[in-house]
Amino acid sequence: MKSIGIIDLGSNSLKLLIAEQKHSNNINVLFERKHQIRLSDYYIDDIPNLSAIGIYKLILSIQNFKEKCKSFNCEKIIVVATETLRKCANKDIVLNEIKKETGLEVKILSGYEESYLGYISTINTLDYNNYFLVDMGGASVEIALIKNKKFKNYASLPLGPIPLSSKFNLFNRISPFTRNEFKNYIYKEFNKYPWLKHGKNLPIVTMGGSIKNIAQIHICNSETYMESSLHNFQMSYSELSYINNIICSLDYNQRINIKGVSKKRADVICASSNFMKYFMLYTHSKKIIINTYGIREGIFYNYLQE
Repeated sequence: MKSIGIIDLGSNSLKLLIAEQKHSNNINVLFERKHQIRLSDYYIDDIPNLSAIGIYKLILSIQNFKEKCKSFNCEKIIVVATETLRKCANKDIVLNEIKKETGLEVKILSGYEESYLGYISTINTLDYNNYFLVDMGGASVEIALIKNKKFKNYASLPLGPIPLSSKFNLFNRISPFTRNEFKNYIYKEFNKYPWLKHGKNLPIVTMGGSIKNIAQIHICNSETYMESSLHNFQMSYSELSYINNIICSLDYNQRINIKGVSKKRADVICASSNFMKYFMLYTHSKKIIINTYGIREGIFYNYLQE
């Protein structure tokens, strides 16, 4: 089987995966790259529209990724987009410009499709039967309930770390009052989905760069863990809450000096850690499990089955 290129246009970054089938259903990753472009920084108006500069930067990255796919002789290039383009008012213009300049068509995933691809990625790379799946992107969070390895329910919430950080001004030190406001706000959102109560006490499998960064902070500041890989790494509620309390008590300039903190995520990391802390409290979950794979791998596994 020849290689396949998968480009994911996310809210916080653009990611490329080039892979081929290794044996059975396993993936052989040939190349990965990430361009850190926070597309929401290029919104104009409240609608919102993606600016001409944002479109230009997006096309430039896609062209770069396309050239890399050509160097690996990819038989197919699949391009998908998530919440940032989902809610973009001028998305038709954006998609037409991408098609005109790169020759590639972009599929905008629905919340359901994004959540389901995360599920496909998880069941092929981790061995758990019952759990919540939380995929935290930059602009949205997809939550699914998995029972007996079956996809049962899902929700797509506009509660990613970028909009939450802006709404509650979480870029610097966070007061107890703000944390309480944050908790009440997301609990109100959770209450819209009664099925969340059906997963009480289940572990949470997490996906997304910000959650991986929280685990990395924990590892870097612990004398106990010497993990070489984050995949299948577990954190208890008390461990996550401890990290959350530390980073939220500091301003941005102090946060970036903590071991393990990504400078590109230091401004929004508190929104991610607070969300996960309160989701664990809401569902009475005792631990989170890191899945380092994402929707790109889910797309690859889906392609193999077609």
